[in-house]
Formats: sequence, C-alpha cells, structure tokens
Amino acid sequence: MKILLKILVTIILLFVIVGLLLPSRVLVERSVLIDAPATKIFPYLNDLRAFNRWSPWAGRDPNATYSFSGPDSGVGMRMRWYSEQPDVGSGSQEIVTSVPGKSVTTVLDFGETGQARATLFITADGVSSRVTWRFEEELSWNPLHRWIGLAMDSLLGPDYEQGLVNLKSLLEATG
Repeated sequence: MKILLKILVTIILLFVIVGLLLPSRVLVERSVLIDAPATKIFPYLNDLRAFNRWSPWAGRDPNATYSFSGPDSGVGMRMRWYSEQPDVGSGSQEIVTSVPGKSVTTVLDFGETGQARATLFITADGVSSRVTWRFEEELSWNPLHRWIGLAMDSLLGPDYEQGLVNLKSLLEATG
C-alpha cells in the first residue's frame, strides 16, 4: 500500500513539475490564399454577424443563440453565444483592434476557462490575398492549463483551417 502511495505521489509531482516547465503561451496559426482583394475580404472579418457565415462553429449547433451589441462593425462590436454542445460552448468575443484592409483582433472570453486573442490578417499576394488566422493565449501557472496548451494546435488548428476554407468558398462564390 505504501509503495502504491509513493508511486501515486511521484506521478502527481512529476505531472506538476513538468507542467510548470511547459510553455506559458499558446500560438495556433493557419492561412489560406483567397482569390479576392483585401477590400472585399475585410467586411467579413470586421463584422461579427458576417463571421457566422463562415465560422467553423456556427453550423455545429443550429440551436445556439447569439446576441450582438455595440456598433454594427469594427472596434467595440461584441458577440455573445450560448450552446449546450461542448464543441461550441459559450462565451463572447469583442473586436478590440480594426485596421481597414489589414487586420481585425478580437478578445475571446470563455468565462472561467479564461481569455485569449484571435487576429485575422490580410496580406496582398498579387491579385489574391492571404488571410492568416492567429490564436494567442497566455497560460496561467496552472500545470493542467499548460498540458492542455500542448494540444491546442491539434485541437483548434483543424477548426481554423475549416473556417478559412469556408471564408474562401464564400468570397470566391460571390465573385
């Protein structure tokens, strides 16, 4: 019994110590080339109502509820969502920076889970534009958060890829 207890304590200590040594920052980034100018793309990034037209999460729960506040677009526009489905969840996002034709940054608030930043960048690439979607989160000293941070690229990356494919399809279909 004592041996099992010592093994369990050792495993827990290793989990905590290694967890504290893991990176304290998460960065997930994906991009796509869209056959459209930045002026056509930007309104879809700067309006959270338009976001739901290409969001990878919007179609997962048709019963999710959304509310919007603040201006119709740009800095201060806020969207709250609520879903009982775990892969959609609940939270809010607010546009905190908007540089016309270049980028939009939102602060994501997941309640007790914490906050993060997401930025969409537009870069001219000939007659097309490259859209890059970046997620950044500073992790607390909680070792569990840091262990989860290791998996964020594989958890969130495919959703970002799908969202960018959706955005590309939407913009290229509207000519």
